[in-house]
Amino acid sequence: HYFYNFVDPNQVSLYGRPPNTANEALWQQAVRENPDPSCHVPVLAVGFDDLRQRVEAQAQKASEQQEQLKKLKTGLSNLTQRHSLSNSSRLLRAASSQTQIMHRLLTLIQHLHLLIPSLRSSAIRPEEEELRGKLEEIEEELKRGRGKGKINELWALVGAINAAKERATGGGSNSSGEWVVVDEEGLSQIAGVLSEQQAGLIHLTKILQKAIKDLNVIMGRGSSAADEVYEVDRDELWSSTSTLRASALR
Repeated sequence: HYFYNFVDPNQVSLYGRPPNTANEALWQQAVRENPDPSCHVPVLAVGFDDLRQRVEAQAQKASEQQEQLKKLKTGLSNLTQRHSLSNSSRLLRAASSQTQIMHRLLTLIQHLHLLIPSLRSSAIRPEEEELRGKLEEIEEELKRGRGKGKINELWALVGAINAAKERATGGGSNSSGEWVVVDEEGLSQIAGVLSEQQAGLIHLTKILQKAIKDLNVIMGRGSSAADEVYEVDRDELWSSTSTLRASALR
């Protein structure tokens, strides 16, 4: 029986037909079935002694590879431990330092206009005035609660549609007063649209808060003015929409 030995690709040409080859047909078959002629050479095994030697050699190679795997596993474990003990703490310290530097930088920017004579003596530019007007308009829209009211109107519309479908299909025979969902797919689409609008309002609120803080820094109002309450009550908004969603999906 023929086996295949892995050798250096540069030394494949040094190996030819074994001298103990007696069957030309088997030799030609071994050459044809060579899985990779660039680095494998056919070797003839005659008798059980040759088979035993090959099994022992393969077992030895497998043991060597297992030892290498154990070394790699130990190295990976050491790297993981080093990362947990050293790198993680260094990252936390770096993040803390970055936060402190950011706060110091914002404090410097807040008083920078006092250090530059050209800015200290100049008036507000038209584009800055326009930006302030837009931010005040957005702030006023959020204060009036139009976004929250719009979501409540949409959920009320969902409830009205479901109630109308219930009356059309059940004839009002449901004495418990609970809503029955007729079109699950349509209701899910409406709920998805409402969720996306709610996420958009939250994102818009964050953008507005950042823009107002930047404007306060430009205007030199100080950190107290930048920390005024401009937030929409997201917990209340989420609670109301979740309650309406739960009632609509019953």
